[in-house]
Amino acid sequence: MTSINSTSNINLNSLATDLEQSLLSTPYAIILRINLLILFIILILIFELIRQYLKTRIIIHGNLMLLFMSIVLICFINTFAQFITALRYCLILLFYKDPKELLTPLWLVCFLLGPFYIQILCYPSLHFCIMLERLRATLFLERYENEGKKLAVFMNIFCWVISIGYSIYIILMAFADPTMAIQGAIFLSTKSTANLTIYVSILTTLMVILTALSDWKITKLNKKIKQKSKNIFFGYNLSKSFQLNENILVMRLILPMDIAYATIYLIYNALVVLIRIYKDKISPTDYVFYYSTLDTLLYLYTIVTIIVYIKLIKFIRNNQSITIEITTKSNEQTNIYFKELQKIWG
Repeated sequence: MTSINSTSNINLNSLATDLEQSLLSTPYAIILRINLLILFIILILIFELIRQYLKTRIIIHGNLMLLFMSIVLICFINTFAQFITALRYCLILLFYKDPKELLTPLWLVCFLLGPFYIQILCYPSLHFCIMLERLRATLFLERYENEGKKLAVFMNIFCWVISIGYSIYIILMAFADPTMAIQGAIFLSTKSTANLTIYVSILTTLMVILTALSDWKITKLNKKIKQKSKNIFFGYNLSKSFQLNENILVMRLILPMDIAYATIYLIYNALVVLIRIYKDKISPTDYVFYYSTLDTLLYLYTIVTIIVYIKLIKFIRNNQSITIEITTKSNEQTNIYFKELQKIWG
């Protein structure tokens, strides 16, 4: 028993020393502070997005709104957890006296990294669901406007349940691994979950690539339908026209973002898989450092995503204001016209 405790203490001391050197190194110190700043900006942008949405309600289909809200929610949860993690390290470095104080208890790692594992699966899945929803809106133009929210609710629940289940499994396997306590728990991945995380990375990469390609096809299909509708002089359908315009507007936003996401995510996952393959050959602290550097890519994409969402809300709101103004003027002119007729005819 004494021998085991002695070995554990040696490993713990060694890990704490390695982590201290890593945190104090110039490259890691720079990337840590850059990520902290980026994460803080993302949080501010999310609050601005919510403020813009609450300022004036925009007219957009409920299914699409539910999926967008889930994306913003998972972004907020993961960003907040990552921000607390980065801030914690920055603060501990100012006041710590023993390198062991830099290590994170396993229970705390679960709260700080759990959302990351949820986002890994949930975020690409939600993008895939938005693509399916846009495909449905394109194929059923005439009746889609009156469709309920059941499918979107089901897709939301499915994405969240699967993603949370994946995160819980990673956490339980981490608690079941006796070496995690020895390592001071600076990450959650273990040898028993290494293959699973690689498979999930491959699956989500294929998912985002398929999503981007499908979005491109849906965009072309919507343009083709609009071109055909211009050549038809009779049988104008207001509901169909409204839905078609919404589809084109949304796809104009989604397509470039999904192409960018597929590219960034492909690079990110390829490098992540590479790191995991050689995980046993690098120190735990280097493993975390490389991950932190790669995470910067996703953080920058998140900033762009939130900014685009804010601009979309402003664009839709301005269009709504113009439409309401035109409608109001038209109604006023109609009322004046009928009043004049009344005067003429007594």
